[in-house]
Amino acid sequence: MSTEPILRTENVRKDFGSIVAVDGVSVEFYDDEIVGIIGPNGAGKTTFTNLISGALPLTDGTIIFDGEDISGLQKYKRVRRGLVRSFQIPQIYDEMTVFENMQASVLSRKQENNRLFMPTIRDSASVSETEQLLELFNLEAHADDHTEHLPHGVRKVLDVAMSFALEPEIMILDEPTSGVGSREKNAVMETITEAAVEQNIGLIFIEHDMELIRDYSDRIIALHEGRVLADDDVAAVMESEEVNQFILEGGV
Repeated sequence: MSTEPILRTENVRKDFGSIVAVDGVSVEFYDDEIVGIIGPNGAGKTTFTNLISGALPLTDGTIIFDGEDISGLQKYKRVRRGLVRSFQIPQIYDEMTVFENMQASVLSRKQENNRLFMPTIRDSASVSETEQLLELFNLEAHADDHTEHLPHGVRKVLDVAMSFALEPEIMILDEPTSGVGSREKNAVMETITEAAVEQNIGLIFIEHDMELIRDYSDRIIALHEGRVLADDDVAAVMESEEVNQFILEGGV
């Protein structure tokens, strides 16, 4: 593991009126690990990751990314610095092919959106990068398919792959297998985690499926009522009496 965290939160808090959704969370993340976040509904999981990504402003606390305070930084600027989030619902364009969607993300990172409608053959650099990403995520066979016809699991992988095109140092995934059939879940997670390891990208993912949490996490953070209940390796968290009492026994 890297010796210095790439991302850390210090006493992060988020209030919605009288409701405290995230209550003084201080945790660290490294660029070479996969961290699963668990907790019951209302534990603050999504709110916490929204604070990290910049989708929500902090009520209090500090977020440090790559040695810099980004607490007040706009979301798109966090993306440019390497802190990227992928969502439960794939953010893809159904009227475009898999290749075109991927290339759009590549060009977006390069801030060349005006080139999206140019014939791809004229843009060899983005074509090459797009092809490499499709290969990395095992999407080559779907390159010419329009995304509206893709199986849900493939759409999920494409959405994450498009986020990878933004060259993150840390990727946040909100329930990456949500809506995916049980037979596809492991294939989706296997593809995503293998790509992250190959590209040395840290992953933070929220997931309700405890088998996926157990099988694909290096570390688990358990949240309960907006606070950190446990933060440790997989075995220690899964065996924690508090975690079993407040989370596992009641379901996540």
